[in-house]
Amino acid sequence: MKYHRLTHKQFEELHEEFSVFLATQGLDHSKWDSIKIKNSDQVDALLDLFSDLVWDKISSECKFLEYISKDHLFLFKTFDYKTSAFVIKVSEKKIDLTSLEAFEWVLNNFNSDNVTLFHGSKAYDKSKNDFVYSYLKKGAIRTDGHRFKALETYFSNSAK
Repeated sequence: MKYHRLTHKQFEELHEEFSVFLATQGLDHSKWDSIKIKNSDQVDALLDLFSDLVWDKISSECKFLEYISKDHLFLFKTFDYKTSAFVIKVSEKKIDLTSLEAFEWVLNNFNSDNVTLFHGSKAYDKSKNDFVYSYLKKGAIRTDGHRFKALETYFSNSAK
């Protein structure tokens, strides 16, 4: 197994997709019920395979990730072979980057000593999917890239 098995709740949410997956494996409802009773190893193998397929799809389709802590904000834009990142560190104790208004504060205080910004790109150590999955496991979330694009626009306009 490349990733981790989906939770029971995740399987419930993906029950239609799982049914289609079982059908592609040549298993209808009655065959699946029979396997669940008679062959726990095959059940485990099918659950693991489906989980890997789901995580692969989620990771490969991911364009933007955000990983946020109280004083750090990691914004990633993923490409096939590398990621581009903005990392923001805030030393102002009153600002909690997990709050909704904190990003606005960061944008208004770039020039203050309380905000440190790093930007760079890096090739993946293994693959895009491994990179995305590792951050999802740490608690990152997939996003539409609004914050990343805002910083990208800000810096491309200020460079002119």
